[in-house]
Amino acid sequence: MASETSSPKKRATTLKDIAQATQLSVSTVSRALANNASIPESTRIRVVEAAQKLNYRPNAQARALRKSRTDTIGVIIPNIENPYFSSLAASIQKAAREAGVSTILSNSEENPELLGQTLAIMDDQRLDGIIVVPHIQSEEQVTDLVNRGVPVVLADRSFVNSSIPSVTSDPVPGMTEAVDLLLAADVQLGYLAGPQDTSTGQLRLNTFERLCVDRGIVGASVYYGGYRQESGYDGIKVLIKQGANAIIAGDSMMTIGALLALHEMNLKIGEDVQLIGFDNNPIFRLQNPPLSIIDQHVQEIGKRAFEILQKLINGDTAQKSVVIPTQLSINGSTAVSQKAAAKAAKAAQKAAAKAAQNTQHEVSLDGEL
Repeated sequence: MASETSSPKKRATTLKDIAQATQLSVSTVSRALANNASIPESTRIRVVEAAQKLNYRPNAQARALRKSRTDTIGVIIPNIENPYFSSLAASIQKAAREAGVSTILSNSEENPELLGQTLAIMDDQRLDGIIVVPHIQSEEQVTDLVNRGVPVVLADRSFVNSSIPSVTSDPVPGMTEAVDLLLAADVQLGYLAGPQDTSTGQLRLNTFERLCVDRGIVGASVYYGGYRQESGYDGIKVLIKQGANAIIAGDSMMTIGALLALHEMNLKIGEDVQLIGFDNNPIFRLQNPPLSIIDQHVQEIGKRAFEILQKLINGDTAQKSVVIPTQLSINGSTAVSQKAAAKAAKAAQKAAAKAAQNTQHEVSLDGEL
């Protein structure tokens, strides 16, 4: 039997190798690669060409020690299986990559203890900064990091009365549009609420309840769930048994669960039950009919979070929190209310035209007198 021998690993190119190839000193090569102004352009080009020919790759750790930076940030999201948080992480990574910054991504699994362990590990790694989707129970640890000078930005969620900069969405505009659209028809409202140990779960539920009170809605059903598909699946069945036929889901995972349950129950979305989901997930547009959704603009949240973190890393500590308005995107899953709203608008238009005509007639009579 023929024996296999592994070839020896090729040694990485060093500054000394480039110096020998160019017949320059190591210090000159180092300054040329660092774009030092003291090095003539012709020499710099000569060094760069040699480095490329020799496949030279700078030592990241040595470079970090020289400038006290790692050009790496940590990103912690609570559920990597949630399409919303996957999109958030992708948006942060895209912005970071364009700035020449690497990211270390971690999934806390909505577990405060695991989140705490991850924060500690990232702190030990001396990363330049951290973007985290926090849990209420992690506030003390996150605050401690900030007090010790670690640049931290909260994304999607925030802490009450905290000075730590955050980038979140405002549920009021989108949910107001959603409730008002559904109420254009004779409906029984229902709401799939997120976990009440998160700022987003609390704020969205408070918004829904306040909208109902302001509009004199009595008897709206609420299912207290979590940001999981199972909560949407179980919750919408409960709401329908309670008589709800116009339902808003409090996040994307619950929306997915609600869709699954409705399909299993052979209920026609947009006719038997109207459903408004949360987040602009491409899957929702593939439904028949496409789903009306409340859009948080997740790409903007991720981009802005990274921009703020970069400013903190660069020493600009006067950063304010950013709140991005949500927006309702209307599709076929709310067809009943859309038809009712269109009918009401047409009737109002006719009434306004008739009132204007009557006013004009009265003015004409006054003129004749």
